[in-house]
Amino acid sequence: MQISSICKYDAYLRSSKQVGRPCLKTRVTCRTALRTVAVTSTSNVQFSNLDSERDDSDIILPLANPLERFNRLGTSWFGVVCELEGVVVPDLTSEHRSAWRALAREERLELPREYEMHHYASLKPDQLVSQVFKWSRNPQEINRLVSRKHELFFEELASVGDCIQPGTVEFLDLITSLNVPCVLLSQQSLLHVKSILSDSPAQRFLSGKLNVGVASATSPNILSLVTSEDVRYGLPDPEAILFASNLLHRPLDRMIIVGSSLQTLEAALELDVRCVMLSQKFKYRELSKANLVVNSLNDLCFQNLKNLFQDV
Repeated sequence: MQISSICKYDAYLRSSKQVGRPCLKTRVTCRTALRTVAVTSTSNVQFSNLDSERDDSDIILPLANPLERFNRLGTSWFGVVCELEGVVVPDLTSEHRSAWRALAREERLELPREYEMHHYASLKPDQLVSQVFKWSRNPQEINRLVSRKHELFFEELASVGDCIQPGTVEFLDLITSLNVPCVLLSQQSLLHVKSILSDSPAQRFLSGKLNVGVASATSPNILSLVTSEDVRYGLPDPEAILFASNLLHRPLDRMIIVGSSLQTLEAALELDVRCVMLSQKFKYRELSKANLVVNSLNDLCFQNLKNLFQDV
């Protein structure tokens, strides 16, 4: 038996998608026979890569552990990604705009346009400085401007008062009691998130050091954080959601995105992820593509989340 015979048979197995394919037992038996004959005739040829070349896309091995199968039927098998600003804390867009304007006047830079600050509000601060406002391309200068903007932002934030949305603590209590891992998603830096959540009631759901990427699977009562340091691009780029999915060890079809911005909705639709939107800034017709639209987190319950997976 020649080596080309095995290659042709492998190509036949991979290409026969439209016709009736032989069963798995027949294919494995034929492959074993071909390998045995070929090895006896060509002793200097290695066939260790034949198994890796085989198309295993049609072979679905069931979970051997019944406890794992039962676990995937419960609530702990899906994960939740909550947008920080607009969901956990109030929408702070006006404070961000005031900080950008104050920074431009202080540094004698061109004032950012209202359209730019509105349309690109979900981008990372360094992206706004370099790509939108075009104030500087120097990384050190960008970092200096972003740091100064944060200082001006927290001066504006001092007059806001309570920085936690109604129903946030109850919602986080619900998902942690059900062992549902959760990620808080922010386009700001980790220092920015620390300052906002340091004295809030949500602090008890986070680790003491507010580390990025805390493993929620091992510590279900600790939420993870995804900030601007973890991704290269901000929303609506889906990179942050993909990072959160890997962080929680959950596939995309078992993820729920809770957001309030159109950029979050756009990223969820691009990845075909289930999305719950809060109708605080937009009308219902603008959020019609979401799987569920609610007024606040007080309207969310366990049954709402469970119903999102009826088709799974």
